[in-house]
This record gives sequence, C-alpha cells and structure tokens, in this order.
Amino acid sequence: MDKQATRLRVFFALWPDSALQTALHNLGSDLNAGCGGRSVRPETIHLTLAFIGALLADRLESLYAAAVRVSTPAFDLQVDQLGYWRRNQLLWAGTSQPPEALGHLVSHLHAALNDAGLAFDDSKPFAPHITLLRKAHCKALVQPPQALYWQVREFVLVQSETTDKGASYRVMRRWPLV
Repeated sequence: MDKQATRLRVFFALWPDSALQTALHNLGSDLNAGCGGRSVRPETIHLTLAFIGALLADRLESLYAAAVRVSTPAFDLQVDQLGYWRRNQLLWAGTSQPPEALGHLVSHLHAALNDAGLAFDDSKPFAPHITLLRKAHCKALVQPPQALYWQVREFVLVQSETTDKGASYRVMRRWPLV
C-alpha cells in the first residue's frame, strides 16, 4: 500500500508521566470493586484534546505544521473529581476547576486544525476527562481521597492501533507549552 493511501488513527492529547499514569490506574483499580468494568492500562492513560481519527499519512506534515502554530502557556492540572457517563459506561477522573490555560490550549489547537483544513471530531463540547474504567456500571461515586497534581508542560500527537488486547498507543510527536 502506498503512503498516500495509508491511514493512521491519531489524536492530540495531554500525556501524563508514568508516575501519574500509575497513580490514575491505581485509582481506577480501587474503584473497580464498586463499578466493575475494565481498567484502562496505565500506559494508555491520557486526556484527549482533539480526536482526528483516520488520517491519510500524506497529511501528517500538515498536522505537524498546525500543531507548531499552537502557543499557549504551561499549566498545572489538579485531578480531584470523578464522574460516570452511564450511556458510555465510562468512569473518568477530571478537575473541578479546569485551568484557563487548558481552555486556551484546546481552542488554539482546534483553530489551527480548522485553519489547516484538517477534520477532527468537534461534535461535542470539550469535556476534559481521563478515562479510568470502560464498561463500568457505577451506582454511586465517592470522590478521590486526595487530589493528584499534573504539571502539564507539553501536548502530543498519538497514533492508536487496535489489537486483540485493546488499543495500543504510540506518541508520534511532542510540542512544548511555553
């Protein structure tokens, strides 16, 4: 198959370091007793900024160029809230007070993608969340015993491949926040 016809499934995300991924995974595992479902593997834990989906490989350079145009400040994120989306059967972690810089990052990234003519899923308003459990059935949620702190210093482009073990993610490129 030639490069032009090759499609990659990609998305932009915030990617926590391994210590935070492990802490979030452990939180999900602790909640699994009350909600059931399937824990997200620690190495795949992230916060999606923009889901691109299937992209022709020859459009990657345009995607990189759009990302380079995003210039927003680094910020800290306090993960202090749990939520459950019954319809999607997702238990997620998030922040009770999203930092203004997160909103700026998302809006600048979305604008850069639109300006470059790159399609992405913007059918729903941005809802910052980190999936912890899939196929969960939560009746009641307790809030996390303590907040987790995340120093967000970059955003990434991730390639997703589906395998028999679920989704496998590979960070393709990183862009620093200023």
